[in-house]
Amino acid sequence: MSINPSILYNQIRIKYLNLIKRYNYLVKVTLRNKNTFRRLMYNYQVVKRSYIILRRYATKKVAALLNHIQNQKYQLVLDEYKNIIKIPRDFLELIEISQEDFLKSFYLDMLFEKFMPPPDPRLAEIPIPGFRFPFIVNQEPSEDESLFPFVHFQISGKIARENPGGRYLYFLNMENISSTVELEYFQKTDSLINSLTTSNYQLLNAKKTIEMHKRMLISLTCSLIGEYSRETSEHLKNMEFLTTHLTLECKRLGLIHPLNYDPDEYIKDIVYTSVLHDIGKMAIPRTILEKDDILTPDEKILVKQHPQIGADYIKKIMDGFSADPLYSSYCSFLQIPWEICLYHHERWDGGGYPEGLSGENIPIAARIISLVDTYEALRGTRKYNHQPRTHDQALNIIKNESGQQFDPQIVDAFLSINYKFSQIHTTGV
Repeated sequence: MSINPSILYNQIRIKYLNLIKRYNYLVKVTLRNKNTFRRLMYNYQVVKRSYIILRRYATKKVAALLNHIQNQKYQLVLDEYKNIIKIPRDFLELIEISQEDFLKSFYLDMLFEKFMPPPDPRLAEIPIPGFRFPFIVNQEPSEDESLFPFVHFQISGKIARENPGGRYLYFLNMENISSTVELEYFQKTDSLINSLTTSNYQLLNAKKTIEMHKRMLISLTCSLIGEYSRETSEHLKNMEFLTTHLTLECKRLGLIHPLNYDPDEYIKDIVYTSVLHDIGKMAIPRTILEKDDILTPDEKILVKQHPQIGADYIKKIMDGFSADPLYSSYCSFLQIPWEICLYHHERWDGGGYPEGLSGENIPIAARIISLVDTYEALRGTRKYNHQPRTHDQALNIIKNESGQQFDPQIVDAFLSINYKFSQIHTTGV
């Protein structure tokens, strides 16, 4: 009696959807703050470096000078027609602009439009509520700066007539509060960085959780397979061990070049899903899988259907996710077990099944699993096949099949680390 793949599919899909919802939320939070984080990180480092240097070399004289700058005040007098009546020279020097350029700048328009109350003939004086206003220092930023420097002022004052019936004058008291603003900015930046660090930590945990649940779901599938065939279950335990070492060696030799896939994640997903390569055997009657005698021609034909059956199981899960636009981009890793299931019995020389692919037309994951599966089969006890071979016997068979059944480069990778596998069946790995 075979296990209904629909039950397995629904179990996997429900758990995976819940995980993706959590992961997707954290990704959005991180992406939304990505640009802000970069800009603030730069300014955070600049301010922090300046603060450390200042604290290290500060003297009483420097402290007094800073206190003077902190409390420095200027008086700017304008009339209602935006003419300058009085403007301190040291104020112009501070923001590095001439009086003529200041008169033509956008500052006056912005001050009158955004902050200045209109004159009222009924009142002798009109208070101007306090507000903060930044002036851009008129200089080109250096190559390592992404923002123009600012000088910040706290501005307040009053409106009054020059004389009875005369024009209105705006008396503005301006206090340089740049150090206060920078300190506030530093504190906010520090707080935001802590917040983003927490978000990144949560995202990392979510990624690890998804990876853990991915393995748990695959383990659940393997448990179901194990209930169906204990021999297959023992085979899968060794498959993951062998695949781990061989994929890492293939990466070291530069044989793995996944497109649009992080190489380390690609290797992990090959290892995780390698145990699904024979999932199609769940559709093969136990009487055939556990048969002591040589299989009949009809039974061999039936067994050879398991790659296509397994690939169809996985394709059904992929189609279920792809139908939902919210989750379609998160099921790409299932392409790996689909390729493994369908192509792990193809041969390098084109003599395999089910499609007769050859050479590099066979996906790299399937080429790796083909060799691992063969080695494990040679060392194991499959009732319809043979007596277990020793490590050296299996090694010689694989050497002889280099360039025929197996990719020669993967054979070379396997041979370079074969010592890791010699005790696999005696140690119970």
